Amino acid sequence: MDYLIKLIFIMAATFLSTHALAQSSYVGPLNAGLGNGASVSCSACHQGAANAGTATYPMASAWRSGANLALSDSDGDGFNNAQEVNGGSTNFNLNTVSPFTLAKAAEGSASTKVVVVGGGQVTETAITDIYTQAGITLAPSHSIAGGVSPSVNTFPATIFFNQAVNTGDKVYVVDLAAKTNTLITTGVVFNANGSVTISGLTGPVNIVVDRVTPIVPAGGGSRGGGEEGNEGLEGCVSGSLPTPLLMMLGLLGLGLFFRRKQA
Repeated sequence: MDYLIKLIFIMAATFLSTHALAQSSYVGPLNAGLGNGASVSCSACHQGAANAGTATYPMASAWRSGANLALSDSDGDGFNNAQEVNGGSTNFNLNTVSPFTLAKAAEGSASTKVVVVGGGQVTETAITDIYTQAGITLAPSHSIAGGVSPSVNTFPATIFFNQAVNTGDKVYVVDLAAKTNTLITTGVVFNANGSVTISGLTGPVNIVVDRVTPIVPAGGGSRGGGEEGNEGLEGCVSGSLPTPLLMMLGLLGLGLFFRRKQA
């Protein structure tokens, strides 16, 4: 009986150590992959208790595909996961929450496409055909992120669009009356949260951003995937004791009971 008790203790200790290791082997690399001081938990991938059958969130798919986690846009809201971290949002699975929507809420703005930090209620410049009329030619895979009206007359100004802007995008000052444009080559900083800060201008001006549409990185080597496509993420720690551990504890209890009875 003593041998049985020792064996159960060893099995329980092994399971617990393996279980704890599993958490660090998934959550640790997940945060490292996101970078920027990310500190996400199992809930980034698991819907409900963390087990093999609940890794159903978009972040779980990005993880399993082997894609670059920082550059992937798991929820398809136009901001990659790293930008979401920098924007104060770790909800990679809900496309209605992004650095843009958080900035919009903080400013109390009714704007649907553009928010200027410190600008409160701003007027969006209608961009339909403006860029072509102003002589801006869009390259393949480029699009117009949005336009900001002369309400932006204090610089430097930090601007959030409803999709992230990135290094490599082009920022123009557009004269709507003359239908001309001026490419801004200095005083433009693309921030890690997907916004852009513009300095060195005096308002009022119309600003239009030519955005390079990001390409979601292709998956590399798979990080895990079983019959249900969820294996490789089942090691996160859930809020309740796993069934195998409960069974071992039950056997331990029975062993102690019979040992006392025999004594």
